[in-house]
Amino acid sequence: MKIACSWHFDENLPLSWGTPLGLFEGFKEAGHDVFKYGFNPQNCNLDKLISEADNYDLIFFCISGPSPSFDEQLIKLKQSTKTKIFMEFGDDIPQHITGSNFFYSRKHHVDEIFTLDLRCHNGYLAEGLPSNWFLVWCDDDIFYHKDNPDKKNICVTTCYGERPLLKEFQNVFGDKFVHKNIDPKENTDFYNSGTFTYQFARYDEITRRIFEAGGCGNAVLTNRISPDTGIYDLFIEDEDICYYSTAQEAYAKMNKLYTDDEYRSKIASNLYDKIKSNHLTKHRVQQVIDVYNK
Repeated sequence: MKIACSWHFDENLPLSWGTPLGLFEGFKEAGHDVFKYGFNPQNCNLDKLISEADNYDLIFFCISGPSPSFDEQLIKLKQSTKTKIFMEFGDDIPQHITGSNFFYSRKHHVDEIFTLDLRCHNGYLAEGLPSNWFLVWCDDDIFYHKDNPDKKNICVTTCYGERPLLKEFQNVFGDKFVHKNIDPKENTDFYNSGTFTYQFARYDEITRRIFEAGGCGNAVLTNRISPDTGIYDLFIEDEDICYYSTAQEAYAKMNKLYTDDEYRSKIASNLYDKIKSNHLTKHRVQQVIDVYNK
């Protein structure tokens, strides 16, 4: 199949890693002819893609955040071609949580919606829109398990911005709790330097870090979120993952992960197996292809 992939990047600069690039590479690895088109969300111009749209079997967009110029160009594209347009709705979270609805216009001008959020997916279906739950995944070109003879029994995390308990954990656990903001290419070595990962979902969402850390072979400790996200059907408490609701519970789970080798290893192994079997780039690529072929 011939696929045009389009997302926010500057075609005049070297590509840096991001989930859209991971999908692009995944389509190529699956044997498809794939071509990329960059755009600037501040001043979007899709003229080249519009002029070449009929050359493709599928146009696949990845976009998050507001862009009135993109929305205008999308409508123009949709009106000019019969080629199917699929779109990944990046960072799609229910409006009552964020106060924003970036996809209000876009959802009416694509042939298939791929949303990361189960609640949004169910909402789109209720509107009669063609929606697919496109759960976050582990890009195993960047995040993967490797043998590390220097691995230590420490917690490693790459949380960005302010998160509850980060400073407190650093103060209590010292050099056994390592928090860094790192380059994407450094993630594999960083996650493989420890045995488990702490993360916090700020927007009541299933976060990508669960899949990335788990794909590197780490156990994961995360805050509990709403059941309607689907997370508790995906990962069973104290079998595949560790959940907490209060600071007291978080400290108890942290101590158990530090001291109970059997418990920590079971969590890490079960989470890793689920991610390797169901939640890699190739699985999401196949989902897109299956939707196209249905």
